[in-house]
Amino acid sequence: MERSDEDINFLKYYRKAPASKPAIATLAGKKWDGVPDYGQFKSLLEEHKDAWLDLFLSKQPAVYEYLIYLRHHGFPSPLLDWTASPYIAALFAFDAVPKGTEHVAIYAFLQDTGHELSSDQHLFTVGSYVQSHPRHFLQQSDYSMCIKLKDGEHFFSPHEQAMSKAVGPDGMCFKFVLPVSERLAALKHLDLMNLNPFSLFGSEDSLVRTIARRECLFKSWQT
Repeated sequence: MERSDEDINFLKYYRKAPASKPAIATLAGKKWDGVPDYGQFKSLLEEHKDAWLDLFLSKQPAVYEYLIYLRHHGFPSPLLDWTASPYIAALFAFDAVPKGTEHVAIYAFLQDTGHELSSDQHLFTVGSYVQSHPRHFLQQSDYSMCIKLKDGEHFFSPHEQAMSKAVGPDGMCFKFVLPVSERLAALKHLDLMNLNPFSLFGSEDSLVRTIARRECLFKSWQT
């Protein structure tokens, strides 16, 4: 997320998100009538200042839906995007690999649902069944957010700092490291399963990228 050197609390971020809503709604033809403006949201949050942020947000589904929409379209976001499919995860890992990279990684997170988290740092997930952009369902998405309490306010915290605690005693976190040398074989195999940029994004840009990949990467330039 684009940010300055200072810590960003949830309210500070939330001021930016609704401020962008009129322009996005006008140009994209979308409506988020249930998303409160900054002043309304701040008042609601102060009324529930003793509750964890996920419990508070669970009663504000329109806010979740709007934040998920922003996440899918490139707006700076505190949400970390996950997928229920290991094949979709592999496609994202191999899709755009920077030059010189030797390995990519896929993470798998299995949380112990009965685990009680510490009071100073809290990693929570946003459920998959929310009204959102079609990409949300095509990519079998779930999301997580990590929050810490500081002086009675909610601040974003890096996932790495809370992941080990969030897993719980009966949970697991895996990291699969794959060589980039397998990229071509992996992308070909996934494309045969109809997993490609177009099937996951559905845009004209992703359509052209998928066709170009089939013609220029999968096929020999000698034919």
